[in-house]
Amino acid sequence: MGARVLTSVDLVTAAPDNERAVPAGQSLVGTTARIAVSKAVSGAASAGVVVVTARELGPEGRGEFVLLFTLATFAMIVCGLGISISGRIRLVAADNPVSPGDYLGLVVALSAVQAAVCALAATTLLRVFDVHLDLATTAVFVALGVCLFVTYMSIEALNAFGFTVQAALVDVVGSVVQFALVLFVAVQKLETVEPFLAALAASFALQVVMSWVALHRFGVDIRPRFRREAWARLLRDGPPSMAVLFGQHAVFKIDRYLIALFLTPGAVGVYSVAAAFPEMLRVLPTAMAVPVFYGIASRSGSSEEFARARRLCIAAVVVVGAAVMALAPIPVRVLFGDAYDGAVGPLRLLIVAEIALAIYYIDGAALTGQARVRETAAAVLVGVVVALISYVALIRPLGLNGAALGSVIAYASMALVVRNRLGRVLSG
Repeated sequence: MGARVLTSVDLVTAAPDNERAVPAGQSLVGTTARIAVSKAVSGAASAGVVVVTARELGPEGRGEFVLLFTLATFAMIVCGLGISISGRIRLVAADNPVSPGDYLGLVVALSAVQAAVCALAATTLLRVFDVHLDLATTAVFVALGVCLFVTYMSIEALNAFGFTVQAALVDVVGSVVQFALVLFVAVQKLETVEPFLAALAASFALQVVMSWVALHRFGVDIRPRFRREAWARLLRDGPPSMAVLFGQHAVFKIDRYLIALFLTPGAVGVYSVAAAFPEMLRVLPTAMAVPVFYGIASRSGSSEEFARARRLCIAAVVVVGAAVMALAPIPVRVLFGDAYDGAVGPLRLLIVAEIALAIYYIDGAALTGQARVRETAAAVLVGVVVALISYVALIRPLGLNGAALGSVIAYASMALVVRNRLGRVLSG
């Protein structure tokens, strides 16, 4: 590229072929495979974090760690006001796109809101779940929340312009560094939650720097701009997007809080171990969802290629899931020890849930990429309602198995609804 600062439209059409979401001459399957490899490495590093924190903190400490990180993620979704999705659409819109500077300026402004919400939640909401933080831990938690927020929004900017492989690389490096820092903390025998949270915050800060450097390298003007008119356009499209993101996370993570409420924080620690291996199955569908969203939003993909890649992806998830289900007791006992034996049953049920979720991820990306955010939001709303009813009804009598079964029911309902909505759109 020349010295000229490119606009978002320039970047969609002029980005180097090997840097685009679906490079010229390469299939959707090939691009998905490249991103999946990166996500697999990230997933392995994240699994390492699970193992280390579970062993060092025990079920109670691991449960507190999970509740804090989950809360920071909920705050990120609320404070983001849906601009991660509206930005991915508006930044590459053919008609009057929003500038990267306006998007990043809004991200900076909303990060202050994220800090305030995290501080408030740490001093009020967490006490309901019998989690009490001192001032130092609260400060680290707020720093984690802010770093997580800016990281997520920055990586979404890379994805918006089709630099999905670079976004995946940022995620890989951040995940590996995160694991290294967590391992360092464990070696120091600092057996409290605070230093582990600090390790996560540091790794996210590194990802922010990497993301902004990558954007600048590709000619994106990363200077934050504070223009109310541009912000208004991003925020106007935000509520449906926020509903999708918040609803998805509620379906995926609210079970942790209900387990803490109905059972104990220690049970959350065991359940998080049960969820760790099934969640690694998301590597393929989430890898595929990124180029699918970009290909449909930018009108550069074909329905035939989408259908073929979708079939291959779901088949791969089923095969790998069956293998993990059969071998479940071995990694749990070898990696985590006897204290986590209760994770085996829920783990097997969550494998089934992840197969349904793979369908939702792929079809949901196709639907949202066509600017049908409200259609996706409707599917998520169904999932939230079904999840809450299922979790409340099943956790008390069935314990962790009940939570996992509730996930199966909720994920399947979302997959069915989004598949039905997408079918109507494609046939219309």
